[in-house]
Amino acid sequence: MPYYSDNLDDLLAIAASQSFEGGQASGINPNLIGDNQASELVNMTISPSGNLESRMGIESMSTNVSGGSSIQGMHYFDSPTTERLIVATNGTIFRSTSSNTFATTGGTVANSSAQVDFSQFNNNLFYTDGTSFLKFSNGTTDYRQGTKLASVSITNPGVGYTSAPAVTVSAPQLGYGTTATAVASYAASQGGIVTGVTVTNGGSGYTSAPTITIAPPSSGTAATATGVISTQLAPSGLRLVRQFTNRLFAVGSGEDRNTLYASDILDAEIWKSTNSIIVGGDDGEDIVAIQPFYDYEILVFKPNKIYLVTADPTATTAAGWTVRLLNDKIGCASGRSVNFVNKDVFFLANDGIRSVARSIADDFYIVGTPISEPVKNIISRINKNYVTLCNAAFYNNRYYLAIPLDTATTPNYILVYNALFNAFEGLWSIAASKMVITNFSSGFATNSLKLAIGSPTSKVGHYLGYKDADSADATSDYVDYVSTGSYTSSVTSKAYEFDDRVAQKFGSHYEIEFYNSGSTSANISMRRDTDGAFISIGTNIDTRSSGGITLPFTLTATLSAQTVKRVADSLRSYQKWRNMRVNVSTDSKKLSMRGILLAANPDTIEVQKNV
Repeated sequence: MPYYSDNLDDLLAIAASQSFEGGQASGINPNLIGDNQASELVNMTISPSGNLESRMGIESMSTNVSGGSSIQGMHYFDSPTTERLIVATNGTIFRSTSSNTFATTGGTVANSSAQVDFSQFNNNLFYTDGTSFLKFSNGTTDYRQGTKLASVSITNPGVGYTSAPAVTVSAPQLGYGTTATAVASYAASQGGIVTGVTVTNGGSGYTSAPTITIAPPSSGTAATATGVISTQLAPSGLRLVRQFTNRLFAVGSGEDRNTLYASDILDAEIWKSTNSIIVGGDDGEDIVAIQPFYDYEILVFKPNKIYLVTADPTATTAAGWTVRLLNDKIGCASGRSVNFVNKDVFFLANDGIRSVARSIADDFYIVGTPISEPVKNIISRINKNYVTLCNAAFYNNRYYLAIPLDTATTPNYILVYNALFNAFEGLWSIAASKMVITNFSSGFATNSLKLAIGSPTSKVGHYLGYKDADSADATSDYVDYVSTGSYTSSVTSKAYEFDDRVAQKFGSHYEIEFYNSGSTSANISMRRDTDGAFISIGTNIDTRSSGGITLPFTLTATLSAQTVKRVADSLRSYQKWRNMRVNVSTDSKKLSMRGILLAANPDTIEVQKNV
C-alpha cells in the first residue's frame, strides 16, 4: 500500500538469492516464489551446497548405432563372464563390444518402432516386443525362449514286450537346448503292453513337441507315443517383462492385455497357465507397467487405475495370489516413467508426476498428490499424442524423466527432480529414448555407476555426472557426444520485489556471485515487469576467478582452486519498475553461481491528504 517517508533520500533496499536449493518453480508467478527458487533453469543442476551449476555433458559410446534410428530399448547386462550394454534399435539387438563400438547379437524384434522391454534372469537377458515370442540373449547370441518336455502320452501301448523298452526323444529345435530323456514302463500280465512313459529330464529349447520313439519288442507290435510341451511354453506377444522373487513376470497383449504371467521359480522354460492371473478383469484398460514393490508385491499400472498384486511364492498356483485396488481414478500415462525413487515409486500420471508410497508400520499405501506442481507449466507442454514414449531413470539421487515437449514426437528434453532437496532442476536439452544405469568394471577411463542414455537418433553415451564437478574440465566435460558440441546453460531468477509490490523502484546495481565457474562468455540480462523481453545488461563476461599463488616448488598434491568471483554493475540508467528478474546464461563451458543480489531505491509515495 502507499506509504510516506520524510527522509530526504529514499533508503536503499536489498533483494537477494543466497542459494538455489529450492530449484525451479516455473508453475507459479515469479514474484511469489521463494528467494531460494528460480523461475527457470536450463541445463543446470543443484550442487550439494545449493549452488547452481551447468549439468555435465555426455561421453559418447556411439553417435550412430544403426542408421540414426530411435533407441527402442536398452539394458545393462552383467553376468559373471560378460558385461554388455544391450541396445534395441532399427529392429535389431546390438551389444557393446568396447567403450565405443557395438555389434549385433543376431537378435531381432518385430519392427523398428516396437517398444522393447528387457529383464535379466538366470544370467540371461530376456526381452519382449508385444508381438514376437519371448527371446533371450546370453550377451553374445540371441535365442527364442523354448521349453521343456512336460509329459508323454501313449497313443498305442503295443504288445509283446518282455522288458521295459528304450525311449528316444528327438533333439530340441533351438540351438541352446538339451535333449530330453524318458523311460517306459510295461505290464507283462497284460500281454507285454507299455503302460506309460515317464520324463526323467525335460531337456530345454523345445518350441514344438518332440518325436517320441519307443523301441519295438522282439516279437509283437511296437508302442507309440507323443510328447506334450504346450502346457508350459511361454505365450507369444508378451509386452512387459520383469524379474522378481526368482521368477520372470510378464504381461500379455491383445485379448491377454490384462493377464499377468509368471514363470516357474528359477526356470524361464516353464510358463504354466495356472501361474497367470487377470488383473482388474476386462475393464477396458491395458496394463501399461508392472513394478516390483515390497516383499512379494507387484504394482500393476493401468491408464486410470493402480493395483497391487501379492504373488506369494508359496502358493502352488496364481489362484493363491491376491489383487488389491489402490486407486480407481489415478493411473500411469507412460509405463516407462515408472521408477523407484528411494523408498517410493514415481510415475507420470495424466496430471503430472505422482508417487506410490507404503507405510511398512501399518501396511498402508497412498498415491500422493502431484509432485510436479512447481513445474506444472512444463507438464502441460508434454505432447499427449506421444506421452507413452516418456521414460525415466533414477540416478545420483535424481529422477530423470525424458519428455516430448510441444510438437516433438520423440523425447527432446529431460525434466530433472532432485530427491535430496525435493526440488526440480528444470529442463535439460537431452533427447533420450531410453535411460539405464550401467556399472562396468573395466573398459572405461572411469569405471563406476553411470547413467547411459540412448537417443532418438541412435546415439548412445554416458552422462558425465559420475565425475566430481569441482575438478572436472570446464570445457571438455561440458559438451554432448563430443561432436555435437556445447549447449546453453541458463538461470532465470525469481521476480525480486524487495518485499514491496506497490512502490516503483529506481535500480541501483546488481551483483552476481560466481563460484568455481569456468565460462568465459556469460551474458546477463534483466526483465522488469514493464518489459516485453529480456534486456541485455552484461555480455561476454569472464566468470572465472583470478588470482591464486605461485609456489617456487612442486607439491605432490593439487590445491583447490575454488574461489569466488563477483560481477557487479549499475542499474541507474534504467527507468523505474516494480519487480525484476535476472537471467544469466552461457553457450559453452561451465557456469556456476551461488548468489544474485539486487539493490534499488523504492520510490516513496505520499498519501493524499484532505487539508
